[in-house]
Amino acid sequence: KSAAFSTFFDSPRELVFEAWTSAEHLAEWWGPDGFSLTTHSMDFSNGGIWSFTMHGPDGRDYKNRIQFIEIKPPASIVYKHAGEEETEHIKFQTRVAFTEVEGGTHVEVEMEFSSEEELARVSRDYGAIEGAQQHLTHLGEFVKSMKEKRR
Repeated sequence: KSAAFSTFFDSPRELVFEAWTSAEHLAEWWGPDGFSLTTHSMDFSNGGIWSFTMHGPDGRDYKNRIQFIEIKPPASIVYKHAGEEETEHIKFQTRVAFTEVEGGTHVEVEMEFSSEEELARVSRDYGAIEGAQQHLTHLGEFVKSMKEKRR
């Protein structure tokens, strides 16, 4: 009932963590291939809510609502994906761990679902696992550009 994957970024942990901290940064990288993002509100704090719409390449809009459960800068972020009231509820919890390693940052993402069936449904119907892996690819590209701009 969980899916986990990880990657390495050749950037400092604080920079990788920072990419998750503001709507402005998230608009640059969040979402699967071909998607764009509009943030309606964001409170990046323990218990805070991030309300946003993902715009698909097919023209469809996907309303989303994330609640931040536990933020430990720059080590981890735990959040609950709760969907939006007027949409089908997609509920799962994600833990993102940022580990400093020589030369960069190891990022591990673990998505926890209520059951194997829910994991299969969300993966099949929404491409959640593949989409999350694409998030990390986009994050890597964004962090690289942040790093270059700060040189």
